[in-house]
Amino acid sequence: MHELKRKKIKRRASFWESVVLVLIGIFTYLVASNFSDRGVPQKWTTAVLATIITFGFVIYVCREIVLRWSFWVAIAICLAVHIVVLWGFFQYVLQRVERFGILFWYPIMLAEVFVLLVAVKRLEEKLTGKHEATRLRF
Repeated sequence: MHELKRKKIKRRASFWESVVLVLIGIFTYLVASNFSDRGVPQKWTTAVLATIITFGFVIYVCREIVLRWSFWVAIAICLAVHIVVLWGFFQYVLQRVERFGILFWYPIMLAEVFVLLVAVKRLEEKLTGKHEATRLRF
């Protein structure tokens, strides 16, 4: 009896998780197409999409703890650092580059996901003082 109830709840949760992922994908596509229509250089579109995809994935993987205030504070701190570093890189290192596709940025995004997962966990531990194991679900 309890096993059937658990499967039904799991199916319902996975349906809504899929809906959220599709909505994030649609939002990302709309942002990219809107930037293209307004004449924003492709490198800045790449920067914005990389931020949305990277942080969206980290939030999705950590969905077990998204209701904690410490998680959102940690994400906000990481986002602020990410924006400053990304802006500096795209503004100064890629100063003369107008077209920089997201495919070139994927390896960096992959590395950043792992760095973000560790940074968010450590910041959350600093904020709360609790050291607990977090289960990541893909």
